[in-house]
Amino acid sequence: MTASEIPNEMKRLVVTSAGKGTSVADCTIEVETVPTPTPKSGEVLVKVTAAPINPSDYGSWYLSKADSYPIVIGLEGCGVVVATGGGLTTYRCPVGTKVGFVCGGGKQGSYSQYVTMNAITEIFPMPDDVPIEDCASFMVNPYTAVGILDIAQQAGSTKAIVHTAAASQVGQMLNKLAPMQDMEIINVVRREEQKKLLEELGAKHIVVTSGEEEVWKKELKDLVKELGATCAFDAVAGDMTGHLLDVMPIKGSVYLYGALAGKAGNINPSDLIYRKKQLKSFYLTSWIKSGGSYQMVKRMMSAGNLVNSGLGQGGWCCSQFEDVTMEKAHQSIVEALKSSITGKKLRIRFD
Repeated sequence: MTASEIPNEMKRLVVTSAGKGTSVADCTIEVETVPTPTPKSGEVLVKVTAAPINPSDYGSWYLSKADSYPIVIGLEGCGVVVATGGGLTTYRCPVGTKVGFVCGGGKQGSYSQYVTMNAITEIFPMPDDVPIEDCASFMVNPYTAVGILDIAQQAGSTKAIVHTAAASQVGQMLNKLAPMQDMEIINVVRREEQKKLLEELGAKHIVVTSGEEEVWKKELKDLVKELGATCAFDAVAGDMTGHLLDVMPIKGSVYLYGALAGKAGNINPSDLIYRKKQLKSFYLTSWIKSGGSYQMVKRMMSAGNLVNSGLGQGGWCCSQFEDVTMEKAHQSIVEALKSSITGKKLRIRFD
């Protein structure tokens, strides 16, 4: 694409209203036509090929303050560099480079036909041998999986971890990545069909919580003891957080990183006071930035190489996508939430 072929205007998705402010379905999401951004020095213009719809995006769509709307949406995406604003840093990603990108600052969203990104802090070169559209979900889920195992190993849980909502995209990736690091995953899911999905991936240890609480908790506690897990990562919250603390060994830890069931509860104070168990949090951005700039660069280079090596078909972090258009994205999200879809991730295509 030449400079003369870059349009003066582009389309993007914005949330214009939270509605009742209780769910994604309440939101009003519209396609907006705006001027195509122009890259400044140190920035590149990316023609977006695709962007995934991440559950971590949803909350801000309907829980933000009234004066925040309209909100541009979409955190990550992928595409091709079609122009640069010049400057030394843009030499790492000249025109034609296939890249992934992460939007920051709230001024741009990945659900856009074009975005301008900082060539150093917001752009990630993608592997040449993987179709660029298959790199759409390169950041949030894969880096979360890498971060979870890294935190567990730092905490001394080097043999196994417990993971809830284990049939999710992150859960599936963990089951592929953990064996590469000689670790095992104790998967906790709600339904038998989710167990079957994980078994097809080769998962060995799966606890289904739809039966009698006493039965599945004993099964989980026995696996924790047998495999030597001292950390659990909880995307569910609600009563599950307390159950996990209960089955963890003395001085074990539960890391919250989601709230699918609402506020964490069901916690026995004795687990925290006398058994010295800990309730902590895992937040991807905090993990990336921990330890200062040097450690962050080192961590991101290592994680980036690991992620890029697994993005291709059959790789540990490749995603299965269901493609949607900008116009149908909202409806598709609402339908996906109703069906608790876990097998495929929604992806908006712009090409």
